[in-house]
Amino acid sequence: MRRILKWVLGWLVLNTLVWAVGQAITRSKTTSDLTANDVDFFAFWDSRTFIPRSTSLQRVNARVVMAGATIDLREAIPADGGTVVQVTTLLGGTAVLVRKDWDVEVVEETKSAEVEVKLDSETELPPDSPKVTVHLRTTYGGALVGYEPSAERDA
Repeated sequence: MRRILKWVLGWLVLNTLVWAVGQAITRSKTTSDLTANDVDFFAFWDSRTFIPRSTSLQRVNARVVMAGATIDLREAIPADGGTVVQVTTLLGGTAVLVRKDWDVEVVEETKSAEVEVKLDSETELPPDSPKVTVHLRTTYGGALVGYEPSAERDA
């Protein structure tokens, strides 16, 4: 019985240490100024929502590992040259929310993952619509690109 208790205690200590190091790394690497034109977001073993509010958003880089994240771009304004969003998800789920008046292109690389793109491709957009390119790298997880969060997630 003592041997089992030692193993369980050791396992708990190891997991706590990994979680604490992961949280420290994500906090140090995540951009604190959400009005910046280039932002970096990291999530590890937790659920996070990131809402950049830049008036000229050029680049978003997000890494989600064994976590869930929502990247809500609807309050930001894309830069004149467009916005590039890079999202890497491993063993987790990520939602990227965009506005309906943006010209959004989704490029995906998936491995044992499910990606759902809920964009209205039939709507005519003016030629001067802001261009947003979303690159998704999803491995053993899921991703959503759309105008609203998934109804399943809210339920």
